[in-house]
Amino acid sequence: MNGVGKSTFIKTLIGILPHNGGIIEWGRNVRTGYYDQHNSYLNPNKTMLDEMWDMFPRSDELTLRTALGRARLTGENVFKKIEVLSGGEKAKLAFAHLMLQRGNVLLLDEPTNHLDLTSKEVLEEALQEFEGTLLMVSHDRYMLNKVPDFIMEFTGTGVETYKGGYDDYFAEKDRRRHRAQAQRAAEPAAAAKPSSNSGYRTRQQ
Repeated sequence: MNGVGKSTFIKTLIGILPHNGGIIEWGRNVRTGYYDQHNSYLNPNKTMLDEMWDMFPRSDELTLRTALGRARLTGENVFKKIEVLSGGEKAKLAFAHLMLQRGNVLLLDEPTNHLDLTSKEVLEEALQEFEGTLLMVSHDRYMLNKVPDFIMEFTGTGVETYKGGYDDYFAEKDRRRHRAQAQRAAEPAAAAKPSSNSGYRTRQQ
């Protein structure tokens, strides 16, 4: 469901948006990495390589181009200005950033948007091999069936939690729906059942 606060939740955890109450405190050894589905932080006037250099000024060109290459950005493409990049190329550049951040907690907001099928498969394999903690907002059912082991569904009234991937989520959601229907069907019958004293007062009354 769109518009129920999934991206807001991610941005609040990472500190981009303020939270209205409570405390958000990361562990001492946590290193977070964040993927923004709109890639709004990218400077349109820079080349991909220059953007990487600005983000990681102590890295050499080989390290930066290796990260870009792993994100399927190679050759002269790294000298293209960001303003002319496709949505898929911007997404790959953002993933190259993530690689060099070396976070052990990744927060990804719709990571498969704009990616072609091959790039989605590469990303899926990388996330399956990732040994840290992953918190991901996604509508990609295939990805949700392969990567997560726990799903939080944001609804208009709150959050529901499910163990497993998308197939497990769908099956459990169906079971909960049937249980709720059975409970609603049983409630009128219980309400219609007459009391044992049929309205007469007992001696104790």
